[in-house]
Amino acid sequence: MARWLRAAAVAGCTALLCSSGLLAAPAYADDSSSSSFTVDPPYGQVGQTVTLTAAGTTTFPTDGSASVTFNQDVAATSVDSVSPTQLSVVVPSGATTGPVDVVASDTTYAGPTFTLQQPTTWTASLTPAVITYGHQAMVSAALSTAGAVSGPVAGASATLQHRASSTGAWHTAPHTSAKQTGTNGRVRWTIQPSRNGQYRVQFAPTPAYGASTSTPLAMAVRPHLTVRKIKTAPAGTPTRIVGHIQPRNVGPVYLDKRRGGSWHGIKKTTPSHGRFSFTVSPEAYSVIHYRIARPADAIHAVGTSRTLNIEVVNRVLRYGASGPDVRILQSRLRALHYDVGSRSSFYGWDMVHAVTAFQKVQGLHRDGIAETDVWKALAHPKSVHLRHPNSGSTEVEVNLTKQVLTIAKHGKVWRIIDTSTGGGYSYTGSNGQPAVAITPTGHYTVRYKETGWRKSKLGELYYPSYFTTTGFAIHGEGDTNAGSEVPPYPASHGCVRISNSAVLRYYYKVLTVGTPVWIYR
Repeated sequence: MARWLRAAAVAGCTALLCSSGLLAAPAYADDSSSSSFTVDPPYGQVGQTVTLTAAGTTTFPTDGSASVTFNQDVAATSVDSVSPTQLSVVVPSGATTGPVDVVASDTTYAGPTFTLQQPTTWTASLTPAVITYGHQAMVSAALSTAGAVSGPVAGASATLQHRASSTGAWHTAPHTSAKQTGTNGRVRWTIQPSRNGQYRVQFAPTPAYGASTSTPLAMAVRPHLTVRKIKTAPAGTPTRIVGHIQPRNVGPVYLDKRRGGSWHGIKKTTPSHGRFSFTVSPEAYSVIHYRIARPADAIHAVGTSRTLNIEVVNRVLRYGASGPDVRILQSRLRALHYDVGSRSSFYGWDMVHAVTAFQKVQGLHRDGIAETDVWKALAHPKSVHLRHPNSGSTEVEVNLTKQVLTIAKHGKVWRIIDTSTGGGYSYTGSNGQPAVAITPTGHYTVRYKETGWRKSKLGELYYPSYFTTTGFAIHGEGDTNAGSEVPPYPASHGCVRISNSAVLRYYYKVLTVGTPVWIYR
């Protein structure tokens, strides 16, 4: 398209033309090979500010009288004089691609073609948005036109930018370079972040299309925690849990243990060169769940290792055994109110009877030996329920079916004791008459007591506490050191037999005269 420079008509008219009543035609100079000024940038969108810079000897008025039109018919409403050689112009609404003209007084300065860019829109995604340190993620974005006719924008330059925090400065993402959108308008990068941060995609403008910048995409990076697998560990024995964290020097890590459906921190340490170690002594449960955790901070998201499921390997404990696992077993039974005697790491007769009582309540084989079935039952034990709870007194209940004696205080189970009651066999009574070895059921009280050994026609009774007038008592019997005075089955003539050591623990302070005794099946 030809460029024309128009001169002032009034100054150029002749007397002949003026006298004839006709205006002189404006004089135009063909400037198709060069323009009176340049436009920077030579493309843009409505509302964008461009700078017009005069070329050669061209100057613009500085009094605000200059006007600017786009494509010959759309006038700019915002024109500011920067200097005699520069104007600042806002691209007006309705502008289209075409030449830019400056009109100053009676002179029109023809400029170059200004290309009106089409507006663009973008889509962007970050997948996944949370990764473990050392893993990769994908940033994808697409650019398309936002005009009346939409479609992908190909060949646009796109840059991936990164910042460490929401208030930090944007920089080109490490290990990335600018890319060109494909025919589908899409571009993507594979990234391997080392810390939390934000990413965005910046599309550079082209002569035909405007620039676009996506909103920030948040990335969370979790520390990578590995822990050495441990399948089994002996009960009560120190066991080391070791592992590694990346990146190094991220601060302390915690050992969590799962209890009651939730995780609880039990130990803390600071890794050295990314390595950490914890020492635990697993208790006598079937399986214990551990994990390593690193709390979240400004640099990294919370990190956790896989769950470490340790099956506790328990020794078969029987009379004569000793060790920390015996103490663990004793502590667990004591917590469940079983009579275990004095604290000890030795598996003596008190422990034999405590385990036997536990086996009776759980419905297990009754032999006083802690094998796998006992250890598993300890993880989810059945409880003893009182038949006649009384919050106002100490009472004794004897369950003939389970063969256990329960001492209750204030309506709650206090001690559970191994017992042996009437064996159901026939024998000759002290009066010479045939009798059956049956423990009477009903509600009784301790009527009277005798200390030491009490010899009767049916055998010797150790510290008996009689609950009937016909000789039925709670007592010990036999050789204290043999452990056979209370067999794991009904064996007495009808009395309630407990171990000699248990008799001494409860004879004076529990089995007092007047103590209620309930016996039932």
